[in-house]
Amino acid sequence: MVCARPRTSIVWPSSVQYHIRRETILQLIETSLSKITERSISVEEKCKLYGLNRLKIEDKRLFDKYVKEENVNLCDYSFANNFIWKGSIELLWKVIHDNFCLFGVTSKGMCMMLPPLGKNNIQNTLRECFSIMREINDSSGFESYINYVYEDFLHLFNTSSYRIIEGYPDYIYNTPDLIKLTGRKYEKKRNEINYFKKHYDASFEKFCPKHIADALLMIDQWKREKIQESNLSNHNESHYQYSLVHEAEAAKCAIIFSEELGLAGAIITINGRIEGITLGENIAPDTASVLIEKTNNDFHGMPQFIYQQFCASDFSGLTYTNAGEDWGIEGLRRAKMSYHPCLLAKKFLIYEK
Repeated sequence: MVCARPRTSIVWPSSVQYHIRRETILQLIETSLSKITERSISVEEKCKLYGLNRLKIEDKRLFDKYVKEENVNLCDYSFANNFIWKGSIELLWKVIHDNFCLFGVTSKGMCMMLPPLGKNNIQNTLRECFSIMREINDSSGFESYINYVYEDFLHLFNTSSYRIIEGYPDYIYNTPDLIKLTGRKYEKKRNEINYFKKHYDASFEKFCPKHIADALLMIDQWKREKIQESNLSNHNESHYQYSLVHEAEAAKCAIIFSEELGLAGAIITINGRIEGITLGENIAPDTASVLIEKTNNDFHGMPQFIYQQFCASDFSGLTYTNAGEDWGIEGLRRAKMSYHPCLLAKKFLIYEK
């Protein structure tokens, strides 16, 4: 076996520092609205006026009740995939005409994160949702819209009243293909996995609560290295580093609340230290979703290895695996296409005309 090169420049804090009480984490999440809405205290007041509720972990059961009626295999229609981003966007909800309506507020304005979940009096629900957004966005000039609208929902939007824009699709794969990796098209993946198995004394384990502290350390290390890489490349723009910070915080939120969110997960340890982690869930009766995957770039082949093993250990009974969208990032698009998706599931944004 070949040991990885030591990273002598890194000083790892004690894992005790990361045993933060859950109540403290919740308080940090709950303060996000006041930070986001510094531009105008009236935004928070308007949200209260319209009876909007902050999304909390306890709301998962209600959300799941409504989303099950949609039978959608897009990763956005998951409580976990929304909740973990509460550090960068304030999530608010309201049941309107017996439809679950999820809104997002940033410093720019308000949008809907999903179309109304439910099929009850939907036209009046849409009108009320856009009315709320127009009122909240009135002073900022932010254009109200609904995000992540799936294709079967489009018939509810009259093109004379709404503008429909296609967004980035979700990459959906046949799960058996991700596990077996057979054929010439997956030869490079097999070679990378074989290299990893040959050169590193690695252990693949199911993720459980005892791994939380060390997993958080690993995410902080991942963030530092990504920011360092961006400083040495063409990606030294502040907005890129800002997005890395929020991506890391979302991953940490998923780790901390993995049990409550119903997430399955796996880790890879080398020399007793977590060097890779992945978390995912079932989002439909036949579809899994990989929510996060973070690995140490020092170990060649680790991303391919953990992806294959995680699908095999937790999702082998499911037909499809959804790996999410590429956010318009070319490198991410190439990486997702290299696994040969069986479907690019379309998603749309809806604006009022």
